Amino acid sequence: MEGIHRKIVTVMLILAWVSMGLYGEIGGPTMLDLRMYFNANAEEVARAVSAIGIGMFLGALIGGLFVDMLGTWKILLVTGVQLLATVTIVSMPFVGTISVLWFMFFLLGTAGGVVNVAGQRIILEMWKEKSPAPMHAAHMGFGIGALAAPLIANPFLAVLDFTHTNATTGGNESIPNTASYVIIEETRVQTAYVAIGLVSLALSLPFFVYPFVKCFLIKDKDRNQYVSFDTNKCSKKTKLRKLIDTINPAVYAGGSLKFGTFVFIVIGLYFFNSVGGEQLFGNFIRTFSVDELRFPRDEASYLDTVYWGSFTVGRFMGAVLSHYVHIKTLFLTDAILNLSAVTFLNIFSTKNKSLLWTFTAVVGFFVAPMFPAGISYANTQIEVGGVVLTLIVFMTGLGDMFYIWIEGIFYQNYGPRTALYAMQVSAILVFVITVVFIAFTYKRKERFNVDIDTELKVRPDDTEYTQLDQNSVQSED
Repeated sequence: MEGIHRKIVTVMLILAWVSMGLYGEIGGPTMLDLRMYFNANAEEVARAVSAIGIGMFLGALIGGLFVDMLGTWKILLVTGVQLLATVTIVSMPFVGTISVLWFMFFLLGTAGGVVNVAGQRIILEMWKEKSPAPMHAAHMGFGIGALAAPLIANPFLAVLDFTHTNATTGGNESIPNTASYVIIEETRVQTAYVAIGLVSLALSLPFFVYPFVKCFLIKDKDRNQYVSFDTNKCSKKTKLRKLIDTINPAVYAGGSLKFGTFVFIVIGLYFFNSVGGEQLFGNFIRTFSVDELRFPRDEASYLDTVYWGSFTVGRFMGAVLSHYVHIKTLFLTDAILNLSAVTFLNIFSTKNKSLLWTFTAVVGFFVAPMFPAGISYANTQIEVGGVVLTLIVFMTGLGDMFYIWIEGIFYQNYGPRTALYAMQVSAILVFVITVVFIAFTYKRKERFNVDIDTELKVRPDDTEYTQLDQNSVQSED
């Protein structure tokens, strides 16, 4: 039953990531239409969309505080925030001002932050050293949702014409190198958001059923022992010791404070820059294609779809390759290929439409495995518990907010090509951080291969548990 349970929960989490891809990436395909709908400029809309990153801070905090102490009911964190996200996204297009829109994106970010922390912790607890493939698969769901978002939204977006520049334009005269256009068909962006919300709700339905069914199926004699949704083991740690362990980097690194702190810093910087670049391109590619190369509505939306489609394929390939390629090799290869793809994008993509199509697909494919590969490699060096995931999601949100917000300012004042330059900076930093991480851990024995005798010397009182495994179940004090 436990094997079936793990697979069912993993599929449910993939669906949650699909939903998160829908509501997390709808801002990019609709950014141009939000400018029209709210009569705002590129900087104002980019600032509103970037609130997703700020919301992730709160989501990471909520997830970090509760994911390791909720036991059986930790999955209800995902249930609750999925409901919040659904209600929020359906309500978004009916808000009156750009300021309220900012708050709605903030709530979506909060939901995404909790799903990231709780969902990834559940996967790591269930699959342990076999987690790379399920982790890639779950994150592949995000790509599927992001791929579907522009397809669902496209029929409701404005139709633009660039051939009659003497008519009333779309209000882009203040943006350097931006093409003027005539609005042929008015935007119905509010309908697009309602559609996304309904699909997201459908994907979330298993979370309103399965946790309660699973709990109901437990025999009464086992109910007191069933203290975790993912394991039946119990811990003898006191609540005070749990709290101290939670904030101590040494706990996650086999007792080494220095190494634990180093990994905390490295993964924080890694996810800040990798997700910042990933989200920047995903949010700006449609607007960039319209403003720089005069893509029509359908073509611009399909370009968005190409990016997230190749992104999804990239994560699927990562899930497959993680079965056969050591995660260290896969992690370094991902960073090299990502840097190469972004460099070619920066050099060639503005020359013509065909090259932009090509390198958009290439970048999407190679940027995709960076996130799950980073978590999987970090999990071989330290135990990725709730607080570590909180740090990752916190830095993810910060990078998302920083890159999109700052690029909105540069885009407004210096033109669309600044999006490519920002992507290049992100790729270079990610490559450097990856090389440093691997160089400092190259000769270090992986956490799952540590000799049992060494573990017992570090933790003589807990022979069956890693320190973070104990934190994920309830205390018996």
